[in-house]
Amino acid sequence: MADATTSEDVVMGGSLEKLILDAKAWPPEAFELFRKLLQNVLSSPEEAKFRKLKLSNARINALLAEPGAEEGFEQLGWVRNSEALELPALADLRNFDFVLKGTSSGPPGELVPLTVLRGALKSKLELPCNTLFSELAARIEQSDALGRIPRKRQRLLVGVPPKPLAESYPQFASMTISELGLKAFKLEDTWEEMVADLRALRASFESLASVLSCKKTLSENFDFLLDSAKALLKSRAMLMDETEMCMARRCFSVLWPPGVDTLAARLEHCVLCTPLAIPQKSDDGETTLQFPLQVERADLFNSALSQIQGASIEELRKPLQVTFVGEAAEDAGGPRREFFNDFGRSCTEKDGIWRTTPAGSLTPVPAPSTIFHSCGRIYGLALCQAENAAQEQRVRENATIQELLAAVTGDEETQQQQKLLVGASLSRPFLRCVQADVPESLEDLQTELNAEQSESAPDFRGSAAFITSSLHELGLEGQLTFSHTLPDGRTVELKPGGSETVVTDATKLAWLKAVLRSELVQSIEEAAKSFRLGVCEAAGAAYLVLLSAGELQQEWSGLAEISDDNLRLWQERSTICPARKQQAAWFFEVLWAEEWRASRPKVLKFTTGSDRWPSEPKSFTFYVEPMDGGDELLPRAMTCGNMLQLPSYSSKEQLQRQLLKACDLGLSMQLV
Repeated sequence: MADATTSEDVVMGGSLEKLILDAKAWPPEAFELFRKLLQNVLSSPEEAKFRKLKLSNARINALLAEPGAEEGFEQLGWVRNSEALELPALADLRNFDFVLKGTSSGPPGELVPLTVLRGALKSKLELPCNTLFSELAARIEQSDALGRIPRKRQRLLVGVPPKPLAESYPQFASMTISELGLKAFKLEDTWEEMVADLRALRASFESLASVLSCKKTLSENFDFLLDSAKALLKSRAMLMDETEMCMARRCFSVLWPPGVDTLAARLEHCVLCTPLAIPQKSDDGETTLQFPLQVERADLFNSALSQIQGASIEELRKPLQVTFVGEAAEDAGGPRREFFNDFGRSCTEKDGIWRTTPAGSLTPVPAPSTIFHSCGRIYGLALCQAENAAQEQRVRENATIQELLAAVTGDEETQQQQKLLVGASLSRPFLRCVQADVPESLEDLQTELNAEQSESAPDFRGSAAFITSSLHELGLEGQLTFSHTLPDGRTVELKPGGSETVVTDATKLAWLKAVLRSELVQSIEEAAKSFRLGVCEAAGAAYLVLLSAGELQQEWSGLAEISDDNLRLWQERSTICPARKQQAAWFFEVLWAEEWRASRPKVLKFTTGSDRWPSEPKSFTFYVEPMDGGDELLPRAMTCGNMLQLPSYSSKEQLQRQLLKACDLGLSMQLV
């Protein structure tokens, strides 16, 4: 028979002991505030105001920024939402008493003289012997003689020859002055060393992150730090491992956070961080230094993966040239766009490799890691090969395709790259794992779950009601256990004996966090690791570092639907030959018709090679040109130039009929 779990099953003593050690190492003001908050709850457990810590409060925010603080509150039962940390009414308060006892201190004790050396300067300080060592850092920060070095920039060394204090006393931050028994320290300002390392590109993102935690240093040197971080990313983007990527994301979340206002600049820097081979010309005028990819329409997924998997990293960074087996079309951009578009669509048909979330995005199922590695390479190529295509067009001269596209080529400033959009978006939880930025908090996990749900059928686990209501009120009492069935049918135990352990109101939050981590993180981590490696081999890590998961999702796959606003922009960006002014007007009238709304992507694919609308369409252009013939002929498209060629149709109805037929037949490959 199933047994209900207790609170001791959820929070282990070791976690609380770590919280006690962390708290002792915090600055005195944060340490005392933490103890006061816990004591308030114990003294007045029924008082609602003590159970809600508003995130808008500056002191609360500063406390949560201390190492281990936010995790500690979660271990004690607090739940974070967008506005506050709240302690549920059913939370077990025994752990509060344990932590308060562990962080209590005795009387200050006698004063102990300490000598602090900075260069040739010798300074004397006196501290009570029972004071936590963190108080010494606070006194140094207040000392004019020692330069008021912020505590997060202080490095203390002891002994002869001097060694970092942490090497001899790993727990020094939580020890008292008398426990250490030291009388003299050498003081260094890590910022002075960091400046030299940043200028020489010797610094690591880990060391940069430690500097950014000091608000004074950040505010006084913001521009220098941002420029240095950008230069460091450019020098390291093609060589990053997972650990360095995590640190880089942490740094840029402070210096250059995601947002609409900075997106264009961040994308521009991604291009700068992705060095690619520029095509060269041989003596006979042929373009060389290319990566040829021949794919079969009938088996596009496997035919592409077999070649991508065997390619060297050097080959991946050459200009890509796509040809479809049995077709004579030259790749001046159209076949390339069509390949990436159709590759994404082919992923949706690979049930044993990918599955589709309720929101229509792709997430992996267990499969050989080599498959996800190769898929990552293809998605990586989509990020960087649009720039390669633009470079390639600029070096081609007197090519037949250029003559065919004379109507759509202007000066160099108007020849902007068009993104290579993959025909299926990746799920946000998967992208978070690819970026080594896995969701950790319960709020974050719920947000990512909800991002992949259908609006008409939300998942109850993502609702606020599941947190605030009892299982009885939700109709789930006795229905849940600490086990979970994954979408691929596998059953996972969330704890030993989990399938026999019933979830109760006291343990439902622990269950929810465990089940969401299992589904959204642990079940896809291996696939994400392989996919990440493939992306970095093709395009480097800059896109994974500088973009949010949502921005990366749209950069890779754009938008699946073409809204009225997007159609209006499509029409505004169109250059129409006067000879087909009437037919072009009919063409857009057809697209504006409500019954054609769902067919807009199909028309876009016919004319451009991709059915995805770019999330940032500033470089999108479209052309309508004439072709010989009348009502009996189908329209043609040159996808490399986003050109639609229309016969001299006599009516809108005739144009609509022939356009639909051409889209269904896929005749855009007649001339690309």
